[in-house]
Amino acid sequence: MTKFQQEEISPVQKGKNFEMKIEKLLTDANIKCKITGGPGDKGIDIKGMKKGVKFIIECKNWRTKNIDRSIINQIEGVLSRQSNGTIGIVAAPSMNRYTPGAKETARTSIYNVILVDN
Repeated sequence: MTKFQQEEISPVQKGKNFEMKIEKLLTDANIKCKITGGPGDKGIDIKGMKKGVKFIIECKNWRTKNIDRSIINQIEGVLSRQSNGTIGIVAAPSMNRYTPGAKETARTSIYNVILVDN
């Protein structure tokens, strides 16, 4: 694919591609999951379970924008509506995308929130 063709990919398609990449990483590791993202996904792009523990993933394929505490607050809101013990994961292309405030909010959350990169 040429550089010009890469520029033609919409932000929505880039997000879907990132979700598929994360799902493949998980399924290759024998972790059962499925993509649920799309319009109205309510902050859940991927749902899954491993050894009886449920998890939800919010994928943020932001290359130019940082992930701040508002995204962590959103996943906390989603977790408040899930069964007790569900883990919330925010996946980004790089740990450098998370602001110090986002990292602190996840670290001190009353919910199980994990920040990861691919």
